[in-house]
Amino acid sequence: MQRGKRGAVACALAFACGALAWGEGAATVAALPLTALDGDEVTIEPHSVLGALLIVGFSQESGDQTRAWGHHVAEWADERSGGGTPTPPMHLPVESSATEDHMPVFSIVVIGEASRFMRGMFRRMMKGVMPAEVEGSFFLAYEDADAWREVAGVDDEAAAYVLRIDATGGICSRHAGPPSDEALAGLLDAPCSS
Repeated sequence: MQRGKRGAVACALAFACGALAWGEGAATVAALPLTALDGDEVTIEPHSVLGALLIVGFSQESGDQTRAWGHHVAEWADERSGGGTPTPPMHLPVESSATEDHMPVFSIVVIGEASRFMRGMFRRMMKGVMPAEVEGSFFLAYEDADAWREVAGVDDEAAAYVLRIDATGGICSRHAGPPSDEALAGLLDAPCSS
């Protein structure tokens, strides 16, 4: 992620949904603006080799599924890390001959247009419920909500959407619905251009 002009920061995320779509290279999320819980404007900076996994929610109703995805991803990573707890922000162990690093996971809540007062209220509310160790990797989307809906392929805002993106922010695959090992494996195994 890029925090304005203050340089790169790592981040984590947790959200998702049901049907997989493969090789969606035309769409990109790398330039879509986000707001960190501390109020800084950011954009996603995927891993230069592995890309990233985005868990995205579009409504209050999607919260149960996005939280479930966050827990599922954390448990999956913990099981594969040999019992060691992954260091926040959350990363997933993914095999790659090009790197020993893990894939970053980002959580995004798409809120859409809101007044300054409402933006501050949303941020304070989210900070109040986020564990401190993941707070710095959880993001809000106030702008370009329609663009987020388009890249996620939203047809049910009550569902969670999980996107696998490549190193340039292009979509490799997407899933809508509750978490499962099969859905996560499909996302991680999706062919990416990077």
